[in-house]
Amino acid sequence: MEVHGNPLGESARDEASQLALVRRFEPVIRYVRGELFFPMSVEDYLMPSRLVAGSTKNLDVLADRGHLTPYSLAALGRAHSSRSLSIQHVESPLSRAAYASWRRRPDRERFRASSRFAAVGMPSRLIDVGLRLTLLLRGRVPGGFTAAAHQAYARSEHHERPHYYAHVTTDGGYTILQYWYLYAMNDFRSTFGGVNDHEGDWEQVTIYLVPEASAEGGYRAAWIAASSHDEVGDDLRRRWDDPDLTLVGDHPVIFAGAGSHSASFLQGEYVIGQPLPLPPWISRVTRPLTDSADSKLLRIPYIDYKRGDGRCIGEGGDRAWTAVLVDESTPWVTEYPGLWGLDTEDPFGGERAPAGPRFNRDGTVRQSWASPLAWSGLDKVPATAAEATQHITRIRDGLAQRAAEAHRSLEDRREVLRGAYAAERALGIPVATPGPHVAELDREVEVLRREAVQVSELLAGTERALATPIPEDPPHAHLRHRAVPLAVTELGQGRLLRVWAAASASLVLLVLGILMLNDAATVEALLLLAGGMIVIESVLRRRFIQLVVGAAVLALAVVVVWAVASIVLGNLQQGFGVLLILGAIYLGVSTLREAAR
Repeated sequence: MEVHGNPLGESARDEASQLALVRRFEPVIRYVRGELFFPMSVEDYLMPSRLVAGSTKNLDVLADRGHLTPYSLAALGRAHSSRSLSIQHVESPLSRAAYASWRRRPDRERFRASSRFAAVGMPSRLIDVGLRLTLLLRGRVPGGFTAAAHQAYARSEHHERPHYYAHVTTDGGYTILQYWYLYAMNDFRSTFGGVNDHEGDWEQVTIYLVPEASAEGGYRAAWIAASSHDEVGDDLRRRWDDPDLTLVGDHPVIFAGAGSHSASFLQGEYVIGQPLPLPPWISRVTRPLTDSADSKLLRIPYIDYKRGDGRCIGEGGDRAWTAVLVDESTPWVTEYPGLWGLDTEDPFGGERAPAGPRFNRDGTVRQSWASPLAWSGLDKVPATAAEATQHITRIRDGLAQRAAEAHRSLEDRREVLRGAYAAERALGIPVATPGPHVAELDREVEVLRREAVQVSELLAGTERALATPIPEDPPHAHLRHRAVPLAVTELGQGRLLRVWAAASASLVLLVLGILMLNDAATVEALLLLAGGMIVIESVLRRRFIQLVVGAAVLALAVVVVWAVASIVLGNLQQGFGVLLILGAIYLGVSTLREAAR
C-alpha cells in the first residue's frame, strides 16, 4: 500500500478501510493487442522528465531531468502557480533510423486496423483531409515521440507494476471511489490512426457506493462512470446491474481504447465524432449544435478500438494493480496546476498534454474531481430507496402546509367577495353586470381555487407514491445516447470497399484538380462526378436499391412541389394536370397491389 496524503471519508475514516474498499471494487482493464502504454507511477513518469515554464520560444527550466519528484513538483508548482507550467517527459524524438529500428523490434505486437474510412461516408473523408493538413500549421507532437516515450516507459523501474491513484470521498449519500490512471503517452493518432497524439494522459473510472447493512463491509456498488469519448453527464454512467457491464466478482471490466485509453463498457470498435478544430469564437457559436452526443454536425468520425484482446490488468488478469491513495492534502495533486506532458501550444487543444487529476488545462478544478455526482448526472438520483422516501415525505409535508395555506387564503378571499357582492345587490347594481371591484375579487378567487386544486392534486400524488414501492427504472432509462460498438456489417471489411474507402477521397481531389486545370469544372461535370461517386459507394455498401428508391422519392417530391408552385403562380391547368397524372399512377399501383393479394 502507498498513501499520498491522508484521505478521510464519512464511513471510512482510516487508510486501511479506504484501501479495502478501493481494492474490493478496483476495475479490471482490458487493452487492445498492440497497446504500448499502461498505467504507471507518478515517480516513474517524473524521474526522466523536466519541469519548464513559459512558451516554447522562451522556456525556463525549473527542474532538470533526474531531479523531478512528486514533492519538488508540488513545491515548484506552488512557487510558480501564475506561470504556464508543463512537464516534458521525452527528451527528444527518435531519429529516422532509430525509429525504423524500434518498429522492427522482435517483441512488437501487431495491430490490424479496420478501415475507418469504410465505416464513414465520403464527406467525412474529405473533411479529414483538411484536418490532417491543419496539423502542419498547428502545434503537434513531433514524429518519433511515441517511440521515444515507449522506450522511456520500458526503462522505468516499475513499468511491470501498473498503478492507479484512488480518491475516496462522500457526497449526497454516496461513497465515491475514483480511480485515476497515468499513461506516458496518448498515441491514438500515430499508432492507431486516430485524431490526436499528446504526451501524458490521465483517465479515470468512478464507482458510486451506497450503504447496505447486508452487503460485505456495509456497502454495495450502485453506479459506475468512466471518462469516454462523445459522452457527457448521464451517458457516462451505468447502473451496477446493467447488462452492458461485465463483472469479475465485484470488479467491473473496462475496455480501454487503443492509444486513447478512453473507457467503454462493451467490447468492440466504436465510431467517435471528433469536433472540427475551429477558432474559439466560432466554437462558442456552434457549441449548442455540437455538444449533443447525438449531433454529428461538424464532427469527423474515427474508430476507437476497444477490442479487449490484449493485456488484462486486475483481478484474474496478466498483472495486478498497485494502489495509491490520494486526496486534497496530496501535494502533487493539489499544488501543481500545470500540464503533465509536452505543451505543443496547439490552439485547438487536441495535441496538448492534459493537466492532472484535479485540474483542467486552464487551472480551474475539474468537475469530475470536485463534483463527481454532478459530473455523471447523479445529483438528482437519491442514493437509496429509503432516502428517496425521505425526500418524498419532506415534499408531502411541504405540500400539505401549502395546501392548508391555499385553502385558508381561498376561504378568506371568498368571504370578501361575498360581502362585496351582497353590498352591490343592496345598492341595486344588476347581478348580471357586477361592478369592477366584484369582478376583480371574482378573478382572484378563481386563481386561488386553481392553485388550491393543483396543490391538492400534487399532495395526493405524493401520498400515492408513499403508499406504493418506488418502481425501479430499466437500466438504460437514464441514457440519451447509449454507446455501442459497430456491428460486423458496419466495419466495412469487404476488400473492394476497403480499397475504395482508402482511395476515394484522394481520387475526388485528383479529379477536381484536373478539371480545374483544364477549365472543365462546370456545374454539369461536378454533378456527374458527385453522382458517380454516390453510385459507386452505394453499390459497394450494398445500398444501391435504397439509393434508387430514395432518388425516386426525391424526384416525386420535386414534381409535387413544382406542380403546387405552378398552381400558386397561376398556371392552374398545368399544375392540376400534373397532380391528376400522379393521382392516376398512385391509384393504378394501388389497384395492382390489391389484385395481387
